[in-house]
Amino acid sequence: MRYTIFCDDYCLYDSELNEFQLQNPILKQELNSVSELSFTIHPNHPYFNNISKLSSVITAYRNDDKLIFKGRVISSELGFHNEKKIVCEGTLAFLLDTIIRPFDFPNDEQFEDLNYDSDNVIEYFLNWVLNCHNSQAKDFQQIKLGTVTVTDSNNYISRSSIEFLSAWEVINSRLLKTHGGYLVMHEINGENVLDYLEDFTDTGYKDGNKLVCTQKIEFGQNLLDLIEETSGANIKTGIIPLGSRLKDSDGNETDEYLTIASLPDGTLSEGIIKTGDHILNTTLSENYGAIYEVVKWDDVTKPENLQSKAITHLADSIKFNNEITIKAVDLKLTNEQIGAFEIGQYIRCYSDPHGIDDLYLLGKISTPMKNPEGTTIEINKVSLSFTDKVLENKKNTDNIVTRIDRVERGYINTGSIKGIANETIENSSAFEQNSTAIMAQVAQLYTKITDFETYQSNVSTKFSQTNDSFTYQFNTLTEIINNLDADSAAQFNNIIRYIRFVDGDIILGEVNNSLMLKISNDKISFLQNGIEVAYMTDNKLYITDGEFLNSLQLGNFAFYPRSSGNLSFKKIK
Repeated sequence: MRYTIFCDDYCLYDSELNEFQLQNPILKQELNSVSELSFTIHPNHPYFNNISKLSSVITAYRNDDKLIFKGRVISSELGFHNEKKIVCEGTLAFLLDTIIRPFDFPNDEQFEDLNYDSDNVIEYFLNWVLNCHNSQAKDFQQIKLGTVTVTDSNNYISRSSIEFLSAWEVINSRLLKTHGGYLVMHEINGENVLDYLEDFTDTGYKDGNKLVCTQKIEFGQNLLDLIEETSGANIKTGIIPLGSRLKDSDGNETDEYLTIASLPDGTLSEGIIKTGDHILNTTLSENYGAIYEVVKWDDVTKPENLQSKAITHLADSIKFNNEITIKAVDLKLTNEQIGAFEIGQYIRCYSDPHGIDDLYLLGKISTPMKNPEGTTIEINKVSLSFTDKVLENKKNTDNIVTRIDRVERGYINTGSIKGIANETIENSSAFEQNSTAIMAQVAQLYTKITDFETYQSNVSTKFSQTNDSFTYQFNTLTEIINNLDADSAAQFNNIIRYIRFVDGDIILGEVNNSLMLKISNDKISFLQNGIEVAYMTDNKLYITDGEFLNSLQLGNFAFYPRSSGNLSFKKIK
């Protein structure tokens, strides 16, 4: 797979040409966030001096024609060896450059004069924001509105601000946080275009209603590492809903908001009650406490509608957020016929040991262009809600009770010890799930009974999953490890004194020694007292100071010391 980076019309990096090389070029992309491209350029690069902060346009391509990044240089840091560490930000950051004056949508006269033909109020409002942005921006900062698939169920929104906000702040707070969706920047005929999508429909094979990347992530093939983190930080069990501002007798807005306090108290649905100005999930609050959130809907003017929105929002607020970080090899490197990983795609992930077989939206990706096999992917998926977990636990409990009844009936009907033994072995795989942990145990019992002796051996494997960690307990393996002799442990400790792995780098040299060697993905460094005194990268050696005790050879020529104490330079081949 070929990657190229350009500064305006100058080639900075080509993964297939030694003349145009950069150190550690990495592209980081995340949904609804500004993309970042970073790299280090050395003084011997032919276009070292062609990069200018803010004004230079930086583009990156995959396989010549696929534009994967467009943006500007935001920072440049000069290092000890005069190398420059460059950081670039994507074109979505242009929305931070311009200011939207105080507004009141759709009541201001300026919105009546906006000539835009659209039946979608979301598209209408976003187009107005971009018009305000473009009226202040230079040509290269201009952003046109593309496809908008996010809609409002009532096709009516009320948005206002008394503050001076950036165009990005208006879009983020007045659209993304209220209606969700995804912002996608791309280029058409050299122009920056912004899409606002409810979901992604990228090319690939179809799975249900989603279009999916043709490449899968599968255990035993391209899955390298997987970390799952479960967070309940955003969970709420109670909602205090606020609607539009109330008006006085003259029709002027006051500092008070519409609430649901005027509606009758009582049970709204199973486990949901309304008291005063708030609603509460009583079942979950008993277990997890009363965790309240204040939510505003500026466009709601009736308490009944406000209460309905609060009930829906509460249902969405009682879910764990599961963030899965996957490190996978992009098989596009070996097979051009399959699709490469791209932000905003749905990817089929399958790993039997981790219990994963589902579609995940690729929300974050980090691509090291020199080492594409080190691509890191983050995918997010909301797990079962608390209510769903309670129902599932009840179902599991009912199944266990049913199975116990069957075992008892089998024993009564057969009256056979053999029958009980068979059922015991069959039931030796147990599963337990509650609100705090998932426990699984697989065990096999070997029993041999002679005339007067009994031998019994248990082989057991336990698995424990909580919101903090996965724990595997192998009882037989644990015994073996604990019984390792002291000599083996001492030999291992002696090895790690001289060879260590630190943040993905290999460190050679005795601990606390002043001289060490560090091997990184793209550089070999010589360290003395923790300071890099020399390094090798891109087929070249860089050294701060050098001393040759006898001779120095450069190709077919060499410097040789004479017996007289002078130095000669001559051809040797």
